[in-house]
Amino acid sequence: MFKDETITPTEYYTRTQNSSAAEISRLLRRVATVSWIRLAVAIATIMGIWWLWGDTRMAICVAASGIIVFLLLVKLHDKLFSDMEMQKSLNRVAGDNLRRMRLDLDGMDGGDEYIDPRHTYSYDLDLFGRRSVFSLINSTATPGGRELLARNMTDTTGIVGDIEQRQQAIKELSHLHDFRTRLQALGLTASNGNDGKGNDRPMAGKIKLQRWQHVAIYLFPTALALLIVLAVMGLDVAIYIETVAIVSILTASIGSKQIGVLHSEVEKIVSRISIYHNLLNEIEQRQFTSPMLKQLQRDLGCGGEKASAISHKLSKLLNNLDQRYNWLSYILLNTLLQWDYLQARNVVRWMQRYSSKLDEWEAVLSRIDELCSLATFTFCNPCYTFPSIDRDGKIIIEAKQLGHPLIPAGKCVCNEVSTLSAGNFMVVTGANMAGKSTYLRTVGVNYLLALIGAPVFASEMTVGVAALFTGLRTTDSLNDNESYFFAELRRLQLIVDRAAKGERMLIILDEILKGTNSTDKQKGSLALVSKLSGMNVAGIIATHDLVLGTLADRFPDRIFNRCFEAEIDGDTLKFDYILHPGIAQNLNAYFLMQHMGIV
Repeated sequence: MFKDETITPTEYYTRTQNSSAAEISRLLRRVATVSWIRLAVAIATIMGIWWLWGDTRMAICVAASGIIVFLLLVKLHDKLFSDMEMQKSLNRVAGDNLRRMRLDLDGMDGGDEYIDPRHTYSYDLDLFGRRSVFSLINSTATPGGRELLARNMTDTTGIVGDIEQRQQAIKELSHLHDFRTRLQALGLTASNGNDGKGNDRPMAGKIKLQRWQHVAIYLFPTALALLIVLAVMGLDVAIYIETVAIVSILTASIGSKQIGVLHSEVEKIVSRISIYHNLLNEIEQRQFTSPMLKQLQRDLGCGGEKASAISHKLSKLLNNLDQRYNWLSYILLNTLLQWDYLQARNVVRWMQRYSSKLDEWEAVLSRIDELCSLATFTFCNPCYTFPSIDRDGKIIIEAKQLGHPLIPAGKCVCNEVSTLSAGNFMVVTGANMAGKSTYLRTVGVNYLLALIGAPVFASEMTVGVAALFTGLRTTDSLNDNESYFFAELRRLQLIVDRAAKGERMLIILDEILKGTNSTDKQKGSLALVSKLSGMNVAGIIATHDLVLGTLADRFPDRIFNRCFEAEIDGDTLKFDYILHPGIAQNLNAYFLMQHMGIV
């Protein structure tokens, strides 16, 4: 990997992708070579035993030598295959991050299961789904990290640590390119064979070996060892070796199904922890500077033992159990060592001793993983800035050159957000397609990014902590027999009820009371904004109704007007998508209907 701190994200991920592709080709050749050598050793060992069957001593020596060489080759093959899987994951990580920087988000994980039309802001802001904000910023490596990121995006009150602490941790991690990339690659490797979204607890603690299986672990290997010693001493015990070997493999086969269940259950869940042992070790050894990362580092461990060492033990146990899927290894190891029962016993003992720590370690990994995802987002967007946090409680939001993260920087028209404090409202008027809805989503998305400690698409931004509430895309509900208009009223009622309790909020609404007649709409809209402007909330209201602009005359210290203009030049309609002071003057609905032949 690369350590150049001045490297651009495009250069870093391109070089990572190229180097991993070259390494995959090299490892494929080595894996093929080792596989052929391993087969040749197995055949040579079997033929040697057959050829020297009359000479028991020589046959045993050939068998022992062949088994040792074979096992070493199996271990080498597994390591090469593991290295190759890691390189494939690195290649995919680099490719995915390059795609995110190009905003090529089709096929990316959009967190569809988190889509909730009734959420206070996530549905309006397109946080989840195809080409969503989640698909842009989610590069988490673990199921827990993914879930934590989604949870923090939908409920900022549950975030552990204040915004400045998270910013410090994210800034520090944004410079640790290899650390983050390795985390992502390990996560991809760990998720092979499952959907990466489950979080079940394995059944290993409920599976126990019977007494005769414990006896078999000691009985058969001991008996075979003694018989082999006697054979080496010159005694004719070949028939006894054959008999014990046959009984040994039959005994091991009796519990094969039970061990298979244990293996699949442990591998399915606990491998998420065991596969991170190298990462855990890196976390433990790294000298972090931010307080949040230091605390997370201290949370790893168990009674003086390091989490990396403990998880590495489980990783080796799972690798040992994996040998049962190679028929030759299964026969040799279970005949000589009762391998399945031995490894199953060790796994159960590990679970009994350490399973209580799994949740704690997963929680630490999830938090670091979630922070790393936001740090990767930071690294991939060097033009973004970390917002300042207003601790005095005066400002809820203000920003300069604010843009939407899902619009390419070269095409995005950025705008400002004038200072909004409690009681302040911005009324935004403008023609259809002039940019009102995009502006509202831009403000909402960046405000949310600020609350979770991430950088924002702005040259400057200051935020104060407040609950975010939007009303941009209200939907009706056939299941609840609820009309569109009533659904909107319920949403507005929720805003007023929360504001009446003194809750500090940033409210973003688009076209209040769309479901009623114009007179009723004007009356209701004027009354609502007037009421909210006297509460502990700030807001932005977009509307086609120019009458709302008169509120600035009634409450000049609390309400101000901004607009997006459309310019009609002969037969051409032009937009500059720039936010201007005042009330919109040019409307375009009738113009468009004429040019489309509707009227």
